[in-house]
Order: sequence, then C-alpha cells, then structure tokens
Amino acid sequence: MLQPQLLLEKLPTPKHCKNRDGTAVVPYQKMKKWKDLYKRRKILRLKDFDYTDSRYVYFLTICARHKVRADRRVCPFEDKRLANQIIESLIYRWKRADISLYCYCLMPDHLHIAVSPKDSKNLSIIIKEFKTYTTQIGWKYMGIKGKLWQKSYYDHIARRQEDLVSICRYILANPVRKGLVKDAEDWQYSGMIDPLPW
Repeated sequence: MLQPQLLLEKLPTPKHCKNRDGTAVVPYQKMKKWKDLYKRRKILRLKDFDYTDSRYVYFLTICARHKVRADRRVCPFEDKRLANQIIESLIYRWKRADISLYCYCLMPDHLHIAVSPKDSKNLSIIIKEFKTYTTQIGWKYMGIKGKLWQKSYYDHIARRQEDLVSICRYILANPVRKGLVKDAEDWQYSGMIDPLPW
C-alpha cells in the first residue's frame, strides 16, 4: 500500500485545483513539505464524547456544497423552494421528538442550529438522516445534482447559560451581519422554538 505522501507525488493536478492559466493552485511539489498533512486533518467531533446526552446544547454549523456557474458561486439555499424544504425538514425532526430545537438560521450556504438530542438519540445519526433526506428532496424536486451538503459539520457544546444566550444571538443575527436584512426578525428562515433550558 502506498503512503499518502507518495501517492500525492504520483497524482496529476486535478482539474478543479487548477487556475485559469492551467497552473496548479497549490503545486504538489509544495505539498511535499507537509508530509504529515493527512494526519493533521481537523477532527470535528470530540473523541469519546457522548452525543446522545440531552443535558448539553449543541451549536451546529452544517455547510452546503457550492456549485460554480460561469463566474459566480451559487448558494443552494438562495432557491426559496429548497430553503423552505430545509426548514420544514428541520421542524419535522423537532415534531418527531428527535431533538429540542432552541434556535435555527438557514443562510444561503449554511445552516446554524442550537439543538439537544432527545431520548438518548444520537445527534450524529439525526444530522446524517436530515442531510440525506434534504439531499434527496433537492434531487427530486429541485433538480440538484450531486451532494447538497459538505461532509460532516462543525459543533460547539454550550457550557453555561450565557454561552447559550450568546450562541442564539449569534445564530439569529447572522443574516444582519451578512447584510441580507436590517433586522434579524425580518429573516424568514430563522426562529426559536423551544425555550432555552438554562
């Protein structure tokens, strides 16, 4: 079996890693100096942490895969039909009693949520099922091809009430910071459902 650094040396530069003039964005020769790059990949989940524990509130950021058309990046949730389906799917998970949903905000290219799993359900499995279902909706009804979401998601575990309040404020103010609306209450793809637990 080849070592990852040896494999890198043998691969041609992928098409999506080239500049318009055909040169590599990051030449593989330069990558040779980071021979341990495959070891340094950030692990997004806490090792040995119980993601079924409903005493914790998890702040998750789930990023969409971007499609490039002509000269601009296309954000999938700019499509209002798809954005509404994403929110409906999230609410469905809440109604099904999979999660406590404290707040959420769907941006044009990512989703922020503050949640807790219910009844010892595994949060990672819930998110995986949510991503799979919403991707299938995108394929079937919106004509999306390929993956809708990026691999995995980012999480932060809230530890105190002030942490949770700050996180929810951050989530709900995201459209204002991005210049999409002047007032957070005007963004139709955000809200608070369950009362904060602390």
